[in-house]
Amino acid sequence: RDCSRPTTPTASRLTQKLVNLGDGRSSNHGWNENASILGEVATQQVEYRYLARKTGKEDYERRSGRVFEILQEMQPADGLFYQNIQEGGSGGCPTFAGSPVSFGAMNDSAYEYML
Repeated sequence: RDCSRPTTPTASRLTQKLVNLGDGRSSNHGWNENASILGEVATQQVEYRYLARKTGKEDYERRSGRVFEILQEMQPADGLFYQNIQEGGSGGCPTFAGSPVSFGAMNDSAYEYML
């Protein structure tokens, strides 16, 4: 089994941060109410795209490559992304949870990758 593969996407099509290498189950940080963190979601996409190019395994990019499309679909009218993303919004789509908007910790890398 290839333990470096991106995790199975959730219902919202976003991958989760933590992977149990023994059984393949994935989750996000419990201290963050199992919400995805914007900066981590964006970083995973970039890391797996790079890994796909270095290994020749296109599946790595394909499985994580829709992140910025999903974020664009979620983009608030003011263009400012919240820190936390929860599963199970309307139609199974992810939604921003009541969290801060930040250009610093836990969000900054996502904004950088969007440039």
